[in-house]
Amino acid sequence: MKIKILFSIILALLFTSCQKDIVFVEGSGPGGTPPKTIKTSMKAKVDGVWVECEFAYAQEYINSDGKKDLQINGIKAPQAFIFNWQDFKGVGTYNAADLISSANYTNGITDPFTQTYYAESGTIKVTTYNSKAIIGTFEFKAANTVGEIKTITEGQFIISLEPTPGPTPGQGTANMSAKVDGASLNFVGQANLNINAKLGNMMTIYGTNGLKVVTIIVYNYKGAGTYEIDIDAQGGYNEDQTQTGSYASETGVKTGKLIITSSTSNTVKGTFEFVAPNMDTFLKTKKTITEGKFDVSYTTTSI
Repeated sequence: MKIKILFSIILALLFTSCQKDIVFVEGSGPGGTPPKTIKTSMKAKVDGVWVECEFAYAQEYINSDGKKDLQINGIKAPQAFIFNWQDFKGVGTYNAADLISSANYTNGITDPFTQTYYAESGTIKVTTYNSKAIIGTFEFKAANTVGEIKTITEGQFIISLEPTPGPTPGQGTANMSAKVDGASLNFVGQANLNINAKLGNMMTIYGTNGLKVVTIIVYNYKGAGTYEIDIDAQGGYNEDQTQTGSYASETGVKTGKLIITSSTSNTVKGTFEFVAPNMDTFLKTKKTITEGKFDVSYTTTSI
């Protein structure tokens, strides 16, 4: 199974921007307990200081042997909590620091060696797990590669497992379009330019049509010009937010191009085409994106 971390995080930001509330029906009929609505959330204290995630999501994968892998991500840029399970069993208490289940914390993206802290001890407790949500608590002590320690306490997460559709043309402006395996689709498009002095400028252009999302990430954006996918940029397409419905271009393999024809202080316009294999490498499927075009506005952030 192939996981592209950067692309996965970008998709997470897109999906969780319209996260679905979780509705638990705890009773019914006269005198019954009314349904309870809970919002997706994730937070913990890092060395005694609360970090409340702006986004949180979970991804489940069923492997060819029938075993389930699970990843939970909580993001408050540039900080993040990441949990991984192999052969996930549902409700229970898991070691945060072994080969089957693990946790880590990152406080930046400029230096993965010193800014990523891997759990050396601790637990992740899953108290609720069903088709709607996963809920639990966590605490762990983690170290980076130079021996610096972070202590994570009072952690808790409530995460929806239901798909969260984005805007569809008709609810907004269809300012992005493409053919996916020959079928024409319109999207509600937008973009974000992330400025970082060390990593360069990253432009993310994406469009949504319900559960369908097309995304292009330019790693070192320099304005108008031609960018090779997947050398200068990465292209992706998500069909339905399932483990078998996510596709992304393969790093280092030229598979298409993005042409920026116009770039101003708040708008970007251009065309694109690329081929994206399934992100689950057990599957040999792919999506061919052609005749893509966009004319969208963008916001600018700095990290």
